[in-house]
Amino acid sequence: MSASAYASGRPGQTGTARLWPRTVVPGSVDSMGCNRLRPWLLGLALVAISACSAPPPKSEHALFEEANREFERRNFFTASTLYDELLEQYPFSEVAELARLRVAHAYYLNGKYEKAIAAFGDFERLHPTSPRIPFVEYTIGMCYLEQIESRDRDQSAAENALRQFQRVVQRYPNSVYGRLASFRLAQVQQHLADHELFVGDYYAKSGKPKAAAARYRYILEHYPDTDAARTARERLASMEHRS
Repeated sequence: MSASAYASGRPGQTGTARLWPRTVVPGSVDSMGCNRLRPWLLGLALVAISACSAPPPKSEHALFEEANREFERRNFFTASTLYDELLEQYPFSEVAELARLRVAHAYYLNGKYEKAIAAFGDFERLHPTSPRIPFVEYTIGMCYLEQIESRDRDQSAAENALRQFQRVVQRYPNSVYGRLASFRLAQVQQHLADHELFVGDYYAKSGKPKAAAARYRYILEHYPDTDAARTARERLASMEHRS
C-alpha cells in the first residue's frame, strides 16, 4: 500500500481525499449522535429567541401609573396586584410608601377586610411617622365596622371597632379623622348597647331577673348616652316595681 493510500485510509485513494467531509450514512454512529443533539440545539435556539423577544421590565413609575389607573377605574383587584408587583420589584422606590397605602386601601374598597387590616398594619410599622397614619388608623376601624354582625351574634368585630375608634379619637381629636371616628364610635356604642339589651331581655323572658338586671346596669354604666340606656332604665324600674 502506498503512503498516499495509507494516509487516505482507503487503497487507491490519495491522501487529499480525507480533507473532504464524509457523508453520514443513516443509522450510523455519527447519524445517531446528530439525532441526539437536535432536540438540545432546538431548545437552546428557542431559549435564545424568547430571551431576545421578552419585553423589558416596567419601570417603577410606569407600574405605579398603571396601578393608579386601575384604582381610579375601581378595578381594585387588578390595582392591588400591580401595587404588589411594584413593591416586590422596587421595595425602596420613592413611590413605595404611597403604593403600600394604596394597596391596603384597595383591599378595603374591595371588601377584603382582613387583608386590608394586615396591609395597613404593615404600613404603620414601616412608616410610623407618615402624615397618613390618622387615615390608616381610622380605616382599620372601618374594616372592623364592616364586619360587625347582628346584635344576636358574636360581637368581636364590634369590640375591635370600638377600641380602634377610641384610639383615633384620643390620638387625633382635632383632625378630620378624629371627628369621623367620634361619629363612628357613637354608632358602635349604640350597636353594642342594643346587643346587651337583647341579651338582658332574653334573660328576663327566661325567668332570670338577676342576670337581666346585670345586663341593664352594664348598659347604663358603659353606654349611658344611647337609646338602649333609656330602655334599660325603664326595664330596671319595672323590675323594681314588681319586686
